[in-house]
Amino acid sequence: MAPDPRPRPRARTPRVLAALLALACAATAAWLHPHLAPAGAEVPAARTVPAGPPEPAGATRPDPGAPRPAAADVTAAVEHALTGVPAARRSVLVADALTGEPLATRDPDAALVPASNQKLVTLLSLLTHAGPGERLRTRVLAGDAPGTVVLTGGGDVLLGAGSSDPEAVAGRAGLRTLAERTAAALAGRGTTGPVTVRWDASLFPGPALNPAWADGDVAAGRIGPTTALALAGDTLGEGAGAAAGDPAGAQAPPAAQDPAARAAAVLAAELDRLLPGGAAVAPGPGPAPPGAAELAAVESAALAEQAELMVRESRNDLAEALGRVAAVAAGLPGSIEGARTAAERALAAHGIPAEGAVLSDASGMSLQDRLPARTLEHLVRVLVTDTGGRLAPGARALPVAGATGTLAARFDDPGEQAGRGAARAKTGTLFTVVSLSGHVSTRDGRLLTFAVLLDGVTDPAAARDAVDRAVAALADLCAAPCTAP
Repeated sequence: MAPDPRPRPRARTPRVLAALLALACAATAAWLHPHLAPAGAEVPAARTVPAGPPEPAGATRPDPGAPRPAAADVTAAVEHALTGVPAARRSVLVADALTGEPLATRDPDAALVPASNQKLVTLLSLLTHAGPGERLRTRVLAGDAPGTVVLTGGGDVLLGAGSSDPEAVAGRAGLRTLAERTAAALAGRGTTGPVTVRWDASLFPGPALNPAWADGDVAAGRIGPTTALALAGDTLGEGAGAAAGDPAGAQAPPAAQDPAARAAAVLAAELDRLLPGGAAVAPGPGPAPPGAAELAAVESAALAEQAELMVRESRNDLAEALGRVAAVAAGLPGSIEGARTAAERALAAHGIPAEGAVLSDASGMSLQDRLPARTLEHLVRVLVTDTGGRLAPGARALPVAGATGTLAARFDDPGEQAGRGAARAKTGTLFTVVSLSGHVSTRDGRLLTFAVLLDGVTDPAAARDAVDRAVAALADLCAAPCTAP
């Protein structure tokens, strides 16, 4: 491993460099302090998302004025940790977050299977095309015949079967609440039943299952159909809906069936309980007529909150839905191809190099996905140095090493302890793939961004430990002689 040999642009004048560094420092301060905003500016609620749970003892807060470690020291630290890693190929890049200077590389332009690091591209696409404070509306519209209503999906796949829960992300919008509002609206129109419930999930057209996904992954519930209307968990297989407030005894269908039809059935059951004349679900879907009156609606959690859930828990179903939400926000069809185009546009809009990238899906479940470390490191750097605040929720969404989400049980061995609380990163694991991309603060408080992709892995547990040791070694770096921590 060696410092990046690629040609560098001509040096800028000291005045320009100082201005750029000041801008980067302000951006990092905004990331650390989510309430920071220009004087008089209104900060949307989603941009004041708390930084997360308390960091583990010994965590170092990033300091824009901290000294930068030498490239030779960074290279030596990462090289030592990854020596003997059980992988056929690797793509590695560590850079200084404020200047973008590469500090350590190993085949940074090799496009490898990223596994769930693909979700970082989806995260960027969502925050680029849709506002982080936006919410998804699930509506009930008047049908084209008396006594007919249409449950119309707005992209929310985290619906609850019970009452709306204002404290939850999954289940923020509840079908019981929607039914109660619908029944009240129907009563105001003099309709007491019987009522027929149709459904319309056409916001996401095209195949619900990506043809690049393995049949075994679908059958095992690792991924399921992507629809614009679903109870939380219903796209991931049997029984998952119970966690979102499903009525006692009810059970979600296998993921290969229609989650939108199930949501309509749950709404119909609630209306049947509320309306004197009863209600039943229609045998098939159908849209409301143009200009149909809205009878009732419920709203999802803010997109920033959903994005954090997607990244923290590595939710495949949510990633696929949010990828299509980003496409719709970008004025594209909410389809597989639309999500892919929206993601490509987001990378280009932020100047992120994507040579060799293949965006087969939004979740990373496809073995056809390809991303180089250079793309992922630059993407993370864009998140943490964002000056406008729109992307800041993305930087804070990443799990904390040794504390939250998919990193809660990692960084637990003696050689990995230095990374606990000092790093935030997105994990990625398939049977032969291990990846980790994020940012880490050195002992001096200097913020580094990194991406490590390992392919052809023969021992995933050993590979994960090696990557964790590499990140911990970065956290333990000092620009000057270190004293004992």
